[in-house]
Amino acid sequence: MLATADISTVPLPSGFEPLVGEQGQDEHHVVAGSGAARLRICLRPLPPGSVESLIILRDRSAPERLSAALHFERMAGNRPHGSDRAAGPTAYRRGRLIQLLAICDGLVAGAGTRDLAFALVFPHHRPLAGATWKGSGERRHTLRLIAEARRQVATGYRALLRHK
Repeated sequence: MLATADISTVPLPSGFEPLVGEQGQDEHHVVAGSGAARLRICLRPLPPGSVESLIILRDRSAPERLSAALHFERMAGNRPHGSDRAAGPTAYRRGRLIQLLAICDGLVAGAGTRDLAFALVFPHHRPLAGATWKGSGERRHTLRLIAEARRQVATGYRALLRHK
């Protein structure tokens, strides 16, 4: 989180362009990108005359936030920043989010639960039919993933943008 005098002006490092933004009355959330690198920034207003500052919330994600703040400072100062993976989701979490997005895309395209199960969730399994499918663990797991994907679309991506 960056506290600044003017939240309408996003202080992006050179080469970064805003990809997504959401501005409220007292916060401005921005995701900016340069190639494969991404920055997620939350701007909060400061009283006039105050010094810009980075705010790191003290919660269970504090180490990741501290790493992300250091990463941002290196990039803002045009210093080499490398690929600081601690500033983003883990490989498992990225894969999970990609899978949930693919499930949402499948639902929008009209795919059924069984289609999603054997195309995306269990691509190496032979499709089940009839009563075997109805009582299967594959069906229950796919339904849980569909529910999670819908929940992510409804609320989760905003929480990612707000660093919650």
